[in-house]
Amino acid sequence: MKKLLLFFLVILAGSLSSCEEGTQPCYPIDNNRINIQVLDKAGKDLLDQTNKLAFSSNQVKIFYERNGSLEEFYNGQMTNMRRNFRIIPPEAGEDFYSMEVILDTEKTVIQWNASDADTLFANIVPIGDPDYCPTRMIKEVYHEGELKWGGSTSKTGRGFTIVKER
Repeated sequence: MKKLLLFFLVILAGSLSSCEEGTQPCYPIDNNRINIQVLDKAGKDLLDQTNKLAFSSNQVKIFYERNGSLEEFYNGQMTNMRRNFRIIPPEAGEDFYSMEVILDTEKTVIQWNASDADTLFANIVPIGDPDYCPTRMIKEVYHEGELKWGGSTSKTGRGFTIVKER
């Protein structure tokens, strides 16, 4: 009986302390993510870990430029994207793996291994209320100086392909 009474007290306290009428909860939207397919010149998938030429997901590192220097991102507590990227297997109708990457600053460097890296530049703009629910959105992404996503290329979905020499 005490547990039932405690349960109702918790429900009552929650309803009394809920948001004011007219306010909406903050649900940040993942507008700062981009999907990248990585292929070699022959069209082989370099993210498919069964491919012997593929980049090992254990070696990939993401760096962001902050205050003029590159900082590696690593968050061991965030299980599905500990290093701000994840490899996504092909879905029905798709042929290639993709890598979802969080672009946190204007300059992001993807280090594939000790000797190979790519630089992405993103035009990121703030959206929403900065005091209540700060969110940012990617408008354009450049790879090695070439516009790869945004503007007229946005029709192809939220991603692009990088072709590497291997």
